[in-house]
Amino acid sequence: MMHAARELQMEDTLPVMMWRARPDLSCEYLSRQWLDFTGYSAEQALGDGWSRGVHPEDLARWLDTCVRCFDARERFEIEYRLRRRDGEYRWVLDRGEPRYAKDGVFLGFVGACIDIDERKRAERELARSLERERRLRTATEEASRLKDGFLAAVLQDLQSPVQAIATWAAHLRQQVSCSSQAAQALDAIEHNARAQERIISSLLDLSRVAGGQPPLPRGPVSEPLLTGVRVLIVDDDPADREAMAKVLGIAGAETRAARGMDEALDTLGAFRPDVMLSDVAMRGGDGLALIRAVRSLPAERGGCLRAAALTERQSEDGMRAVAAGYDAQLAKPVEPVALLATVARLAQPAGV
Repeated sequence: MMHAARELQMEDTLPVMMWRARPDLSCEYLSRQWLDFTGYSAEQALGDGWSRGVHPEDLARWLDTCVRCFDARERFEIEYRLRRRDGEYRWVLDRGEPRYAKDGVFLGFVGACIDIDERKRAERELARSLERERRLRTATEEASRLKDGFLAAVLQDLQSPVQAIATWAAHLRQQVSCSSQAAQALDAIEHNARAQERIISSLLDLSRVAGGQPPLPRGPVSEPLLTGVRVLIVDDDPADREAMAKVLGIAGAETRAARGMDEALDTLGAFRPDVMLSDVAMRGGDGLALIRAVRSLPAERGGCLRAAALTERQSEDGMRAVAAGYDAQLAKPVEPVALLATVARLAQPAGV
């Protein structure tokens, strides 16, 4: 008896809600922590009364688990809501173990509950956050799909008029004297219309690639905008390098990538690019120092290389870059249209 009393006293000091139940599922002991949590007296809770605090929506599941495990004499673990003394239902984790007398007689179960309501709240908030993120991602993907579809439709609408302008300019060019101002004007119109046609074709290819489709095959008349143009991309961010190389590659350019100033200078001689794109803020060397080093080279080694600086938006880096020797500036993240237009302009011979 003294041993049992000491055992009960020790259980009352544990920071968990202890209980013991007989084989018929009637409760024979509840610790002081359990009674303090629920606000029930021992007289109210012992016997069959200990189930009265279980949430009505969880009661059938709790009872089914207890009956099944008591009959099978198997340990169990269950989460359910238990009413606190202030009337609020709190999630608890309840674990039960079968207990036996020294002679092997089954005496019932002993178990312990802990309050896990804060953990459950955190899990619910995480689930809500993940659902919000999923919905936002779905909406963003749908908006991107609609944008790409709209862009493709606009470009297709522009393509036919531009082709007509180029065709009629070429036709009219044959009707006038080669040395007349009209002939020169028609040459300029046809040249620029063909350039616009190539830009539109390249953008249509980008739109198709963004939608998971391959670029359309090109005929001999509609060759890519940047065919034959060599571009050196200098950036320490591999994702940015890959994105720009992909856009330029679709437009027909040949690209090489460098991660910093030293690698870029080593690449200049072997690759001999027509255009260089360089980030101005890199871990592998300052982009401003790079353009100064390039401009100090003789023309035959790349000193006159046309170059565009890649800068952050809304910064003064663009002005500093042009002052240091860059010919143009592009804000990051670089838009495909701006990238193609800038490289096409820089790749033209001086004076064109």
